[in-house]
Amino acid sequence: MGIIKKIVFIFFIFLTVQTSAQTYDTIIFSGKKFVEHFVKGGESLKKIAKLHNVKTSEIKDANELNKRLFYNQLLYIPIYLNKVDEKAVSVNELTVDEVAIINDSSVTNIALLMPYYLVKNDTMFNNYKATLEIPNILYEKSKSALSFHIGVELALDSLRRAGRNIVLHTFDTNKDPLEVRKIIYSNRLNNMDVIIGPLYSKFFQMLCKKYGKDTSKVLIAPLSINTKAINKYPAVYQIAPSNKLQTEILTDYLLENKKDERIVLLHDKKEKGLSAYVKHLFNTAGKEVSVFQVKNTKVDSIRKFFTEQQNIMLLSSNKAFISKMLGSIGGIDSISTVFTFESVKGFDNLDITNLMELDVHILNSRSVDYSKHYDLRFLEIFEREYKTNERKFTKVAYDIIMHFCGNSNVYEFKQNSFGFKQNTLTPIFHYSDYELIPVN
Repeated sequence: MGIIKKIVFIFFIFLTVQTSAQTYDTIIFSGKKFVEHFVKGGESLKKIAKLHNVKTSEIKDANELNKRLFYNQLLYIPIYLNKVDEKAVSVNELTVDEVAIINDSSVTNIALLMPYYLVKNDTMFNNYKATLEIPNILYEKSKSALSFHIGVELALDSLRRAGRNIVLHTFDTNKDPLEVRKIIYSNRLNNMDVIIGPLYSKFFQMLCKKYGKDTSKVLIAPLSINTKAINKYPAVYQIAPSNKLQTEILTDYLLENKKDERIVLLHDKKEKGLSAYVKHLFNTAGKEVSVFQVKNTKVDSIRKFFTEQQNIMLLSSNKAFISKMLGSIGGIDSISTVFTFESVKGFDNLDITNLMELDVHILNSRSVDYSKHYDLRFLEIFEREYKTNERKFTKVAYDIIMHFCGNSNVYEFKQNSFGFKQNTLTPIFHYSDYELIPVN
């Protein structure tokens, strides 16, 4: 099976598994049509109702709701009450930025380097024909790449309908260094205008060594926050902010809004150097802060760091450390507001009530912002197309294509002395009323 046919095949399989509009997501009760909707972190009933163009009362009645929503809760949306025509989105419905490029006839070649694990999936599918068996045999490690691919295709579809001539070239890295090296040094990327991936930082470094100084190309690191080995390459654009950049943004916010209040830096052993850097930033701005390395996360061990009220900058990317610390901070009879890394948003084991009580502030560079028309349009187009919720990396892939190939200004980049560019548009969100919302 050729590479293009394999991509199409796996892509089709992914859509079947994830959306399955007829089998899984669209339900008929008593002749009336409902759509399954799984509640995501930060979603409220009002937002879900707006997304599906129904009333909150209609969702409550259909699901007999009398309590607050919870993460991953299954709701049945009564779309038979939705009067909106469900025809495909026309060019006139696209965003102004998309329509503005209708007459652009130039060709853009995009290379997408992802760990599709085509051989593994192809082998697993050999003896299966029944669609219902596919969810049990799809190779787990390929799902991140496939969710990313969905976002790319969705954006390209919009741009092509708006007149852009874009050719997508897909390459299976298989998370194999030999395969990545083979792709890079085969010269198949020579004519590419935009190269997205590989996903893993050590493989992206290999790409940079070959093309990182070729400023006629755009090399995009879509998910990695590591900058050490790639910051000397002027062709590189990094989407996810590094921990260092995140602390700079949080520091600026605290200096602007909390300078007269007590600020405490709590860090694990790994972030000792970063904590020293942040302390220097505060000292330079004339603000004294307290800094403590946490060796024991139990309540009695950290109680000494707290007074009646403080702002806590919690410096760690360790899931277990963060989970224990948030629980312990919540158990202390003190008023604390916590500021921490964006990675916390992906920790699915955290108690949202605890996050609200601590008013946890995090940066949010990837997820949907329900206050933005652009993000709501993405959700509308995605759910209308696939009849399901967007996937983990679908939004960031969509954003990358719309920014670099369309005219949507999704990102703002800061260029260092070597030319390397890092996205700095990372607004701060916080948990309030069971939602993750932008900080005013």
